[in-house]
Parts: sequence; structure tokens; C-alpha cells
Amino acid sequence: MSTSSAATSHEARLRLVEEHCLAENNHDLKAIMETFGTNPSFGLNDLNVSGREMVQGLYAGFGFSEDGSFSRLRVEITKRYVSDETIVVEMMLSGKHTGDWNGLAPTGQEFRVPACAIFTFDGEGKLAGEKVYADLSLVLRQFGVIA
Repeated sequence: MSTSSAATSHEARLRLVEEHCLAENNHDLKAIMETFGTNPSFGLNDLNVSGREMVQGLYAGFGFSEDGSFSRLRVEITKRYVSDETIVVEMMLSGKHTGDWNGLAPTGQEFRVPACAIFTFDGEGKLAGEKVYADLSLVLRQFGVIA
């Protein structure tokens, strides 16, 4: 790949990641899914799903739909790292616990935790996957569930 085509590819991928995060902040599940290719994957720490239905279901359950575990979800990108294969973003993830989350009844508490997301791409220029790493014990501490 030439230097100029690599730069163009990097710019297009950055725009797609920014579009994806904007759709997340707008809680627009349809727009989120439009950033993914035909067979996407999503991971959060050790949870991994693949396929459009599974990825969409995970997003909906988390809070990018009306009956999710969290409301007011927000992704604030603080740093971006670009390579030929991936884009990695550091972010602050925040929201409010307003629905059942893995058996934990809604606490009504807000959370704010640092996270890291790794985005991969398919041959069509869409997201092939997103892998998020976050310390969920920080969330549980902010909910008052653990000390």
C-alpha cells in the first residue's frame, strides 16, 4: 500500500470509528449497526459475540435501546492510535444504571470508567469488530455493590 493510499485508508477508518461513536452517543442502534460489515464481532473483556443479530442484541441490551441496562450512555474519546490493521481508542464510558444488568437490579447510580476499544475492519471498509476492555469492578464500586 502506498503512503498516500494508506493515509486515505486511515482517514476513512477514523471517520467510520467517529461515526460509530457518534451513533452510540445518539443511542441510534440502526446507525451503529450500519457501521458494521456483514459478519461483525463484538467483545467486552471476556464476553465475545459474532454475527449481526448477536452484536445488535448486545448493543440493545447494554443500553442503546429503550429497555437496556443503562441510560445516558456516552463515549468520550480521549486518544486515538492508528495502524494499518486497527484503530485503538482510549475513552471514558459513562451512563446511568436504569435496568437489570447481569442479574443486578437497577441502582439508579451513574458510572464513569476509562475503557479501551480496538476496532478492526473488513475488506469493504466497514467495521469487522470492536473489542472493548474496561474494569467493570470500577462500575460496581460506583454502584456501591462492592467496596
